[in-house]
Amino acid sequence: MGTSLKIAWDDSLSSGHRAIDVQHKYLIDIINELAEAIEKGEAAMAVKTILNLLKYYTEWHFEREELCMDRHQCPAAETNKRAHGHFMETFLSFENEFRQSGGSEDIALRMYQELTAWLVNHIKGVDAKMADCVHHGSAR
Repeated sequence: MGTSLKIAWDDSLSSGHRAIDVQHKYLIDIINELAEAIEKGEAAMAVKTILNLLKYYTEWHFEREELCMDRHQCPAAETNKRAHGHFMETFLSFENEFRQSGGSEDIALRMYQELTAWLVNHIKGVDAKMADCVHHGSAR
C-alpha cells in the first residue's frame, strides 16, 4: 500500500493552549479516519459520515478558537476568522462535489489532501500565535 496518508501529531502542531490542542488532535483523528477510508477503498461508504462529523466539529472548534483569541486579544484573531471562513467555503465546495459525484474516491483524495495541507499550515502558521497571547497577554 505504500506510505500512509495519516497525519502524526507532533509538537510543531501545538498552539500552546491545552484545550485547543486537544481539539486539534481530535480534528486530526477525524481527518485520519478519512485517510483510512480512502486507503481501504471505502471512501464512498465512509466519507459521508466522516464529512458530517468533520463539518460540525470544525464549526464548533472554530467558534471556540475564535472566542479564545478574542478573549486574549490576539493580534491574529481577525486573520484567523477569515482563514476559518475560507476553510469552510472550501470544505462545503468539496462536500458538494463529493455528494454530486456519488462518492468519487478521486474527489475524496483531493479533498483529504487539500484540507489536510490547510489544517497543518493553519495550525503552524496562525494558531501557533495563540501561545503568546494566552501566556503573556497582547501588550504588543
